[in-house]
Amino acid sequence: MTSTSVRAHLLAVLAVVSLTSSTTAVAEQTPPGAPVLQSTGVSVLRPVEVTASSGDRDAGAANAVDQSLDSVWRATTADAWLAIDLGGPRNVVKVQQTFADDDVWRFVVEGSVDGGDWAVLVDRAAGRAGRTFGDGVTGVYRHLRLHVLGSAGGHDPSSVDFRAVGAPPSTDLTAAATATASTALAGYTPADAIDGNVSSYWVAASGSTPQWLKVDLGSPRNLSAVQQNFKDVDTWRFVVEGSVDDRTWTPLADYRAGVRGQFFHLPVSGQFRYVRLTITASASGFWADSTEFRVFGPGGAPTARELAAGTKAQSSSLRPGHEPFTAVDDDPRTSWQALDTTSPQTLTVDLGNSSVLSRIEQSFPAADTWSFVMQVSNDAAAWTTVLDRSGGATGRTFTADVDGAYRYVRLTVPRPSAGGQPAASQDLTVYGIGSPLRTRWWEDRSGVARFFPVWQGITLDEIRAQLDTLKAEGHNAIELAPIFEGNRDVWAGLGVTNLYNVHPDVGTFTDLQELLTAAHARDMKILFFANPGYAHESAPFFQKALRDFAAGVDSKERCWFDIRATPGEYDRWVYNATYHAYYWARWDDAAPSFHFAKQCWRDEVRRYVTFWMDKGFDGMIFDAPNVYHQTTLEYNNVAITDVMRNYDTFMNAEGAAERGFITDWHYNSLQDYSITQWAIPPEPGSSSVLNAIDSANPNGLENVLKGYRDEMVEAGGITQTPPNWGRRNYPVNKRLLEIATLTTMGTLFYVHNDYFTVNPVEQEFPHWTQAQRDMLHTLMKAQSGYAALAPSGLRVKLATNDNARYYAFLRTNKDGTVKAVVVLNFQASAADITVDLTNVGISTNQTPINLVTGTAARPITAPSYTIPVPAYGVAILTVD
Repeated sequence: MTSTSVRAHLLAVLAVVSLTSSTTAVAEQTPPGAPVLQSTGVSVLRPVEVTASSGDRDAGAANAVDQSLDSVWRATTADAWLAIDLGGPRNVVKVQQTFADDDVWRFVVEGSVDGGDWAVLVDRAAGRAGRTFGDGVTGVYRHLRLHVLGSAGGHDPSSVDFRAVGAPPSTDLTAAATATASTALAGYTPADAIDGNVSSYWVAASGSTPQWLKVDLGSPRNLSAVQQNFKDVDTWRFVVEGSVDDRTWTPLADYRAGVRGQFFHLPVSGQFRYVRLTITASASGFWADSTEFRVFGPGGAPTARELAAGTKAQSSSLRPGHEPFTAVDDDPRTSWQALDTTSPQTLTVDLGNSSVLSRIEQSFPAADTWSFVMQVSNDAAAWTTVLDRSGGATGRTFTADVDGAYRYVRLTVPRPSAGGQPAASQDLTVYGIGSPLRTRWWEDRSGVARFFPVWQGITLDEIRAQLDTLKAEGHNAIELAPIFEGNRDVWAGLGVTNLYNVHPDVGTFTDLQELLTAAHARDMKILFFANPGYAHESAPFFQKALRDFAAGVDSKERCWFDIRATPGEYDRWVYNATYHAYYWARWDDAAPSFHFAKQCWRDEVRRYVTFWMDKGFDGMIFDAPNVYHQTTLEYNNVAITDVMRNYDTFMNAEGAAERGFITDWHYNSLQDYSITQWAIPPEPGSSSVLNAIDSANPNGLENVLKGYRDEMVEAGGITQTPPNWGRRNYPVNKRLLEIATLTTMGTLFYVHNDYFTVNPVEQEFPHWTQAQRDMLHTLMKAQSGYAALAPSGLRVKLATNDNARYYAFLRTNKDGTVKAVVVLNFQASAADITVDLTNVGISTNQTPINLVTGTAARPITAPSYTIPVPAYGVAILTVD
C-alpha cells in the first residue's frame, strides 16, 4: 500500500474523532460501573539508606528522598555525590532529579549491584540546562548514585527530589517473541506492538471487529502480567486469552463489557505459549490497535544482560542493505558487511553510556578462517584489546571475556577471510551491567538554533562565542544554513559556487573545527545544511561545464548538469546566449540544477556528503531532495542516505512531507508543514496552532497531530517544527502558547524559521519582557531535560471538561517509562481545567512537579484531576 493510501486510511480513522462531543464532562467519560484499574506496574522505589559526600547541617541527604519539595539536600563542596541503597536488586526504569536552582548542571547518575562496579545510567557531565531532569534507564541495581560535578552559575550541588522508579521483578517475555494479527494496515505491523517502542504500533486493516493480535512466546511460559497500550483513550471492549496449543483458549482478562482507558497492566497467571488480545469494540469507532502488548513472566530480570541491541554503530564502509546497525539489531537474518574486500575494515558500537562489561560475542555470517581483533574503550581514543585473532581463527562465533567499565566496542578485520569474504558481522553481542542508549540524539533532545551565516553576515567564531549563552537558554543543537561558498542572493547562499570550501566571509576550516570541538565539549550538536541540488551560475565549475558543452568536450563538470542545444519538454530551461546553451534550473534562473540521472553526479554527491560529514557534523539537512533534477528513490539512496546511514546520524529531507521519505528514502526527520508552513513575505504562512489560538478552540489539533506528527514518529522518524514567525508582531502571550504546544507535542523544536520570514532574535525578542524570554527558555529546557517531552515517544489525547477550550495529552519517552501530562489553556482567562486520567498509566497517589513553575502541583488523588492553568498558559506535570 502506498504512503498516500495509508494516510487516507488513517484520516478515515481520525474522522471518527470529530464526531464525538467536544464538551462532554469528564464525569461522563467513564461508564457507570466500569472498573477504574489505575495499575501501572511501576512504583517509586523507597531507599533503605541514603548517604552523601557532604551536606549542610540543616540540609542533609535524607531531604533528597523524603518525597517533599519543601526540603533539600545541599552539599558543602562544589563536587559532591548523593547515594541511595534500595535494599536489594531492583529493576529500575526511570530516574528523576530536581535541583534547588535552575542552572546548567553537570552531573552523572550511576548504578551498581554491589556498590563496587558502577555503570553510568545518565550522563550529563558536559552539562544540561534546567532544574528537573527525568530519564528512562534500564537494568537491575541496588545502589544508585547522583554525582554532581558543578554548575555554570556556581550553585552548590543540591537535590530537592532524587527518585528512582522501578518495575515489578518480572521478565518481559515478548523480547524474543513473534507476533501475528487478524489484519494489519500497511506499515503498522504486528511486530510494532512488541518492539519495546511505544511510538510504533499495530493497526488493523479496517474498522471491522473483532480483530486480534497474537504473540507466540516460542514455548509454554509461566505468566505474571499482561500489559496493553492502546493509541487512544476510549471505552474499549477486549479480552486477553492464553493457549498452549493455539487451539484451546483460556480467558486471562475479560473486559468485553467495556472499560475506559488507554493503558492496562493486568495481573494474570498460568502457563501458556500463546497470548492473544482480541478487540471487540471501541466506543468512538477507533480501529483496533496496540502501541505495546507486553507479556511478563515471574522472576527478576538478570543483572548481566545483552547491552548492544539497538545502540549506535558505525563502520569504515558498508554494502547497501548491510548497514552497521544491522550487526546490533538482534536479528539473525541481517548482517553488516563491508563494501568490498579493501582492508582493514572496522565496526564500532557505541553503548552511549559506560557499562560494566563481562563478555563479548562476535558472530560472522558464515564459518571461515577469520582474522580480527576485538577492543574496548571509554573514550574511543585509547583502546584495550580483549581478543586478538589477527593471525586467523577458524569458526563463526568467537567469545571474549571482559572485566571493566567501557562504552565502546570495536571489531577490526585486517584482511578478508581465508575464503575471500569481506569484513562482516552478523551479530556483535555485548553482555554486562548498564543502561545503554537505544535512542539517537535527535529522538531525545530538542532546541535548535538556526543560523544563516552567509546571509546574516555572522562568522563561525561569533557563533562559537554564543555557545554558553545558547546552552543556558535550552538550545542543544545549532544548524548552519549554509556555510559553504555560495551566492548570498540565491536562497541565503544555497547557490553554491564551491562545494568543498567554507565561505571566506564566514571563516575557515580551522574556525569550523574549533566550533565543532567547542560545541561537542558542551554536548551540543552541529548540523550542516547541504545542497547537492543546484549551483550558482557564477560557479567556476558551471562556467567550465558551459564552455565544455560549447566546445564539445566531455568533462566531469559538464556531466554534472543537464545542458542542451534545445530546451526539453518542461518549462524551467534557461538560455545562455554566450554559449548558446539551455540548462535546467528548478528554483532560479541563476541556479542551474545538478543532474541526478547522471552517474558522475551521484558519485560526486557521495564524495560531497562524506567530505562534510568527516569534518565532524552531527547530521545534515538536504535542501528539497524530493525535487532534485531527475532524482529517484534509488538515486537518492545510493548517493545520499546510504552514505549517511553509515554515520548513523540525523538526516532531514527539507521540503519532503510524505511518510515514504522515512520508510523508503531513509531520512529520519521531516519538517511538520501540517503545523507550520513558511511563505515568502508578505505572505504570513500557515499555522494550525495559531489558528487554534486565534479561534480559542484547539479541538482540531488532534487530527492534525495524528495525521502527521504521530504518523512520522510511528514510521521511525521525527518531525521538526519552528514557530510561525511569518505572522509578525503576534501577541507574545499567544506566541508563547504556540511555543508551549510545539515543545510538548513531540517534535524537534527550532527557535528560528527561514531567513526570508523573520529573524526573531533581531525583530521579535527585543520587544519581549524578561519574564516572557524566561518562559521561552523554561519551555525549551523542560523539553530537553525531561525525556517524556522528547521528539520521539507516544502522544495520547486526554479528555478535559471542555475540549473546545482546552487541550490535554499524555506524553511518554520512546520506551514508555517516563511520562508527563500536558494541559494547554487556549482561553484569554485563567481556568481550573479538569483532566480524565482513567487508566492512562498514571498512579493516583502522587504529587507531580509542574515543569513550568518548578513547584509541586496539586496532588493526584483520583482519576478526575483538576489543575489551574493561566490564560494562554500551560501546565507540564511530571508523573509516574
